[in-house]
Amino acid sequence: MPTPDQTEGIWIGRTEEQGYYYVQDVFPGDTRRDAWHHANCRILIARGHLQAERKNSRVSPPGEWVQTQRYMRVHI
Repeated sequence: MPTPDQTEGIWIGRTEEQGYYYVQDVFPGDTRRDAWHHANCRILIARGHLQAERKNSRVSPPGEWVQTQRYMRVHI
């Protein structure tokens, strides 16, 4: 089972920290491992490490993963 820190490291490697991405695009598989990464992304969102993109002044509820929302890793 990957830790949130491992998930964050993979996020950085796959996105090169450029722009906003859908969680399911960064971890697209339908495996148990990707399910863990999705769960860890929820933790990273709750911690503020992944922040939602603002569209038309709308943003997902703080700390909650919305699959139709793109996210960017931010330095804390």
